Amino acid sequence: MESAVLKEATDKRDAGAGNRNPRIRAVYRRELQDDIRFWAIVLVVGIATATAIFGVALQGASLPLAALSLPLLLAGIAIQGLVRHRGRRFAVQLGMALGLLPVLYGATAILLMWQAAPLTLGTVGLYLVAFAVFIPLERRPHLVWLATANAVFFGLMLGFGRHSSWIDVPALAFAASFASGLSLAANAIQLRRRRLINGQLLAVRSLYGRMKEHELDLRRQDEFLFMQQETLVGQQDELIRLNGELEIVARLDALTGLGNRLRLNEDLAQIAGRIERYGGTVGLLIMDLDHFKRLNDSMGHLAGDAALRAVAEVLRKTSRVGDGLYRYGGEEFLLILHDADQAALRTAGQRYITAIQAAGIAHPENPPYGSLTASGGAVELSQANCLDVDSALRDADDALYEAKENGRNRLEVRGRRVPAKVVPIKQHRAAS
Repeated sequence: MESAVLKEATDKRDAGAGNRNPRIRAVYRRELQDDIRFWAIVLVVGIATATAIFGVALQGASLPLAALSLPLLLAGIAIQGLVRHRGRRFAVQLGMALGLLPVLYGATAILLMWQAAPLTLGTVGLYLVAFAVFIPLERRPHLVWLATANAVFFGLMLGFGRHSSWIDVPALAFAASFASGLSLAANAIQLRRRRLINGQLLAVRSLYGRMKEHELDLRRQDEFLFMQQETLVGQQDELIRLNGELEIVARLDALTGLGNRLRLNEDLAQIAGRIERYGGTVGLLIMDLDHFKRLNDSMGHLAGDAALRAVAEVLRKTSRVGDGLYRYGGEEFLLILHDADQAALRTAGQRYITAIQAAGIAHPENPPYGSLTASGGAVELSQANCLDVDSALRDADDALYEAKENGRNRLEVRGRRVPAKVVPIKQHRAAS
């Protein structure tokens, strides 16, 4: 695609677009500045060399020629200094002025070399006027310079040599015309070359502009994708947070905020595995609120829900750090007491039952207390029965019903019982 654009641009024969482009104009002036600096040095060296040669060849004209060459040399050096500092702004004017210096030098030299034949003198103008070949001016400035150079040349020749019989005007006119034609041809070649360069510069600049636009588009797309990525990362973090909260909520009882049956099954499986590997004991305490159905029937389900929340708060305040609290059923609660043998289990269980009664939760249908009480059944979970957690839970449940039958508001503790048939812990975890 780039080669096609370059070809399309370079095929244009009109350099007007390039001439109007400020960047291309700047490139042209920079090139012209470099050319003028180079040819100013060449001109100074050339005038000095020609003066030395003519001074040796023509002894009589050596002093006037040296007097003429000195200001021209100084002018060439001044133009070289100006073009170095301000040449880009005044490149065209300095180029035209530089091109007139050899014309002045050559015309005066011809006047001084009166011994030479007229035709030989006239041909000197060929090289003088053709110096414009080395100054790459545009068409209009070049024509202006060419007219000025011819006017200066013929003005000097006719003005100072009108009384001299050896001035051959036709020879000089022929030499000047031939040199002017050569200068025009060289200038046309340079303009054609510049037209091609301008087209390439325009094409390169067009490609550069498209590349910058493409780069901006890519940058905008990168920024958009980065913002999308940040949004996705934020959404992912939020999703992870919500999933974590959901994991927690899924394992909590909605009414009391205690662990539910799912949380209980997971914790029991972990505890049983730990006891199986490392030993130790854990107490399982099941508590059931006494005559709770009467509370719902007499005071309503809202009062019953409030009573359940109040009992859950009592259990939280009474429990130790690390003990597990769960809502086991409708009005049943289960507690996992770590590092508790039968004696510690009895003490802790009685503390919970006493705390519930001491909370004074109103229950008129629970005589003779008039407040909410609970009955409990407990069992010790150890390496002897940890592989059959369901049997341990049934033992605790049997102890609970025994406490109910013995008058309620009390605790019954069952001892260890080795199950008749051991259920592997892996099967138990799969079942839970």
